[in-house]
Order: sequence, then C-alpha cells, then structure tokens
Amino acid sequence: MKKLLLVAMLAVLMAFAFSACVTRVEEEPEAPAVETPPAEDPPAQVTPEPLPIEIDPEDPSEEEPEEVYVPAAPAGPGPLDSKNRVLADFPLYVNRPGDHVAGSTFRQGIISTSPLPGLFGGSIFSDAAVDSTVAGLIGSNSSLLSSSPYFTFGQDGVATWEYNLDNSSITLTMQHQPYWHDGVPVTMADLVFAYYTMATPGYVGIRFSTYERRVVGIMDFHNGYADHIEGLVLSNNDRTLTIYFESLSPSMLYFGFWTSPMPAHVFENIPIGEMHTSDAVRVNPIGWGPFILETIVPGESVVMRRNDNFVWGTPYIEQLIVERIDSSSLVPIAMETGRFDVISFPTQYFEDYQNPTNFAFIGSSSVSYSYIAFRLGHWDFDENRNVFSPDRYMNNVDLRTAMAMAIDFDLLGETLFNGLQFAAGSFMPPHHGALMDMDLPGFPYNPDAANAILDAAGFERGADGYRNWPDGSDLTVNWAQPSNPANEHIIVPFYIQSWSDIGVRVQLWQGRTHDQNYLWDVLDYDNDDDEIHIYTGSWSAGFNPHPGGRWGHAIWNPSRYTSDRQDEIFANLSRVENFDPVQMREAYLELQQYWQSVVPHFPTLWSIGLTALNNRVSTWDTRTGMQTPQAYGMHTIRLLAADPYTR
Repeated sequence: MKKLLLVAMLAVLMAFAFSACVTRVEEEPEAPAVETPPAEDPPAQVTPEPLPIEIDPEDPSEEEPEEVYVPAAPAGPGPLDSKNRVLADFPLYVNRPGDHVAGSTFRQGIISTSPLPGLFGGSIFSDAAVDSTVAGLIGSNSSLLSSSPYFTFGQDGVATWEYNLDNSSITLTMQHQPYWHDGVPVTMADLVFAYYTMATPGYVGIRFSTYERRVVGIMDFHNGYADHIEGLVLSNNDRTLTIYFESLSPSMLYFGFWTSPMPAHVFENIPIGEMHTSDAVRVNPIGWGPFILETIVPGESVVMRRNDNFVWGTPYIEQLIVERIDSSSLVPIAMETGRFDVISFPTQYFEDYQNPTNFAFIGSSSVSYSYIAFRLGHWDFDENRNVFSPDRYMNNVDLRTAMAMAIDFDLLGETLFNGLQFAAGSFMPPHHGALMDMDLPGFPYNPDAANAILDAAGFERGADGYRNWPDGSDLTVNWAQPSNPANEHIIVPFYIQSWSDIGVRVQLWQGRTHDQNYLWDVLDYDNDDDEIHIYTGSWSAGFNPHPGGRWGHAIWNPSRYTSDRQDEIFANLSRVENFDPVQMREAYLELQQYWQSVVPHFPTLWSIGLTALNNRVSTWDTRTGMQTPQAYGMHTIRLLAADPYTR
C-alpha cells in the first residue's frame, strides 16, 4: 500500500512539474505587470528542437545521430518563464554514439582556489564539494537508494524502501549486491555502523542532525543511557534494515535521513575521534563505486582505476584523473587545449566562448538562489528561537513590497551574468517547480506600482526627492552586502539607484561591503543593534523543499522573522497527512501565499550552471533521477577518441 501511495505521489508531482515546463499559449494579459492572470488556453506540448553539438571531423561517430535533450520553454507568464527560456538554449544531456577507445584516460577538472581537503572516505566526515566529487566516484559516500526526478528517494537503487505511518518506520531492503573495493560484501550492517559512528560521542562531522536524531533510542545511546540504538533493527541476513523514528515527516523522503553505508570492517578498530584523520579517510579510502583510488597528490589530484566488480557493470573507462585548477579564469583555455574532458564552466566567461568547436555546454538549473531579507526580529538566547519585534525599522509591509518590485533583476542578469542569472520567479527554488504556486505574481519589476504603493501608504517625498516615513521622520535604510570584488562595483550602485528611483534612500551599512564570514557572524549573533535593516544572502536549497532550515527558528535565519501563522504553516508541512502528494502541494502553496502577503524576504536571482564537456565523451546528464543507476552513470561513459579533442 505504501509503495502504491509513493507511485501516486510521484505521478501527481510529475503532472505538476510537467505542466510547469511545457509551452503555454496565452493571450496577452491586460492586467498590470504586478499581476499574473491565469492562462486562458490549456498548455500545449511542444517537441523541442535539438541543439546541435559540433563533433570533430575525425570523430568516427559523426555520421550517426546523437541524442541531445533541450527542454521546452513556456511562452506565457509564470514563475518558471525565465529559467525555462534560458535553459532552452542548452541541452540538459548529451548522448553521442560511437565505440569506446580502449586505453584512454578520462580527465575531470575541479575549480578550487584552495588545495583539496582530502577527506575522501565519505561525506559522513566532510561536506566539501571537491571531496564529494572524489568520494562519489569511489563510492565512499554513495547512497544505497536511488533518486527520483522529484528529488525524493527512488526505487531503482541497490536497495528499495517502504515507509509505515502506523509505527513511524522506514524499511530498506537490498535488491542487488555491491562489494567494497577490497571484495567484502556491502550489507545493511554497514549502514547501521554509520549511524553508530554519528551517534558516538567524539564523532567529528556534521551528519548527526535533525532526522538522524529522530531514530528511536539514538539519543539515549549518544548520552550514555543505552548501549545500543533501539530503533535500528537488522534482519538475520543483514539485507533488510528497519529504522524506527520518533515521528515521520514528508521531508524525510527528500533524502532526509542517512542512507550511505561505511565499511565497518575498515573502521571498527579506529577510535571515533581519529576516524576523520585516519588513512581510511585520507590515504587509502575504499568505497563500492565504479572507480578505485590508486594515488593521491595531496591537495592537487587523484588517480583512479576502474572497478571491475562494480555492481552496475564494469566501466568502459580504465583510468580516471581528477585534477584541481586554482582559478576559474584558466578554465576556457584548459577546455580549448583538451586538458579536461569535463569541468564546471564559469558563467562570466561564457560571452567570449559561446561557440566552442571541441567541447559543448550542458545546462542545469541551480539549486541555489539569492535573496534580500528584512531584519524583523531578534534572537532569544534563553529560548534559542527567533522572536518577531514590532519595533524593528523595516516593520512596514508596504515598504518591503515596494522595495521588492523596484529592481530589474532580468536586466541585471543579462548585463552582468550573460543572461545565465535572471529574476527569481518564486519563493520556492526552481528545481521544486512541482510545489510552486504558478498563479502567484511574485515581485516582478514594476517601479510604477512600487511608487503607487508607497504613495498610498503615506510615504511622501521631501524636497530632495527621497521619501519619509508616514510620520514625517527620515527614512534611510541600511543595507548589509557581502563583498564580491568581481561585481560589487556594478551590483551595489545598481540596487541603490533602483531604490532611489522609487524615492527610498538606501546606503551600505558602515558605508562599505563586508567580508561574508564576518557579516554572517554579526547577523547570526545580532551584533548590529538594529543598525542593519536589510541584507543580501544566498541559500543552497538542496533536495529538501522544507524551508524551515533557512526561514524558521534556527539561528542562521538572521531575518528573525517569525509569526504564529508561519509556525503553524511550517508545522503543517511536516504533518503525516502530507505524504499525500495533493495535500503536500496545497501546504506549500499556503506558505507561498502567506509570504507573498507579509514579504519577510524576497528572492532575487536564480541561475543556470554550465558544464563544459569535450566532444569525445559519449554521455553526460545533468538531470536528477531521469534514468536508473544501472542505465546511466560513470560506468556507462565511453571515450570516442584516444585523447580529448582540441580547438
């Protein structure tokens, strides 16, 4: 029954997500730009035209067609318009035909100004992106479960899963048999060992978090009141694990609890406080992934060989090298000269390299977004919670709404980021379009409407053209902006001038931008005495759509905004009734409508990430969960030439 409910959930989410990505044919709306009328015509599916990828003339596969997927872009208004319009210019995946050339080496680049930290023994010890890349290739951080297209757990991985709302449990059952690189079988006992590692005092890492702490008995074990974790129940053959939680919530389905095993036979004799610095993590880590680590040049590169015993099949690629490049400015030349087969391409250089001949661009929607938030409360250090403060400077919803509508983010993205950043259309991050309210207007650029709102609210202009508070007092907004030498000389005056155009005087807090780490220390600990009125931030939303980690009662919500109604809505998002996909969507629509009405913050920019892929690489896919791990992965990639193509 639970599996049927999951299938229904994914089917409904697919319908919502698909409706957000097909082209809509609509009549021009007559309402002002601040409103988004519903579509008058039903959505029409449009088959996208494939984007051609240039193939080197010496490539033997040139005569065969290659598969390239480009999403359809809606033509009518909607929060996903800008994202889909930009993504329409880039394929989301490439699939080139041709035979693999044996003996060739795959070269992957990583941009990092700092040396690689080198904790490759699994993300239970490190969350550094550069470490995660290597850990993913060797499989030291790989989940036993697959991912669905909607960022939930899938059913196509090494294990399947099933939840039980009656006893708040989730059962994982192995369907395939992977092996650690030393030949020892991977079992559910290795996943249990990971939980015991996290829960043991002295563990050095960040993974012992909210949902892991919900496992029945895990806190008793952590605090020394029990010698075992009651909620972890293994089958006799170690192939089935039932995890009992204090409670379940829908967010847990979005990779909300730990599912990556760690080799118990390797770590069981290493003291807990020494694991993260041990050879098993830094020198000779093992996993169950498609590649086996061979040599490490500390901080710089890693050489791997293929795993002939990989669970999904022997990889075509015999050798793989991951190498650090210390400046994003070096990436275009590195790709033109064939130094790498694949690397993330910095968007600021896209304008000068739009038509490469030996590599192609693949697009993906970023899970991160930037925003501007208003300081509306304080942190209660006794209760460890955020508290709304009615006397905060920015406690006027009309002023907040007008400021949100005053900036042309599409113009900013087009001129500064080559169109690869653009106005964010929703409070929800773009990859969760299935939960997005397509009827909310958001805050489109409309200075006329912003001026009208302020006029009606009594913010009269003085002789200098700037507005005062309705009581006649001076209105000057202090803005905290993180330093960014690459573009702050453009962004800062652009924002300030945009707000000035609607009569709102805004100035940088303390007259300058600030180091981001320093600024967040000030914001997190309320060390500004209400001198900071608004601030700029960014957030990587990840798989979990629940926004409580950013906008709830956590200390890292420096806006400090809270209300009984928001608390009620957040609690509603976690109700077990929302395992029903229709109710889940309704709960997220309710949140978005509430935020639209109170404006504690507003999204500013979404972005498209670019991957540069050499034309000799057969396959690359930026989509999540669209193919099974058996059908697609590093083990399926073929190299169609002995060396990377050059310009």
